[in-house]
Amino acid sequence: MTIRTFGIDHVHFNVLRIRRFLEIMEQLFGADITPISQLAQLGAYNACVHFPAEGMTPSFLDVFQPGGDSDQAAEHIRDHGQGISHVAFRVENIEDAAVHAANCGLRELSRLGYRGMKQVQFDTRAELGFLLEFVEYEPGFAEDLARVKERLRAGETVDGLRYVSP
Repeated sequence: MTIRTFGIDHVHFNVLRIRRFLEIMEQLFGADITPISQLAQLGAYNACVHFPAEGMTPSFLDVFQPGGDSDQAAEHIRDHGQGISHVAFRVENIEDAAVHAANCGLRELSRLGYRGMKQVQFDTRAELGFLLEFVEYEPGFAEDLARVKERLRAGETVDGLRYVSP
């Protein structure tokens, strides 16, 4: 058995200057960038960078800046420098993918995800140089996410997430 994947869904970047990172992506690619948000559960700042594309939802960059000295982004930068920490693959069936990865000897770290987005992370830094993540979207995810973004733009905090910049 192998895992049925649709390819890379997103890549996590940890940086010291998120505004500069986003500015460069916008200047180079005309990227669609979400406002910078603060993620209470991770203690970090975050923005997503989407690139103009047609068809299936394209891959995106999930960018994090430490919000303190002890959050995951700060630990990654301290231990490995700025750069990629996770590579997430979109899979057809996350439960089957997780079982297969475990059978291949990979150790599950967490199932930290977001509403409508199932995720599982594996400790593969020593073997792959990054943490491996699988993602499966529930039906209606894109529509629900659009509604959440509207609420965030209106100043609400949703699931511990709030926009801190326009």
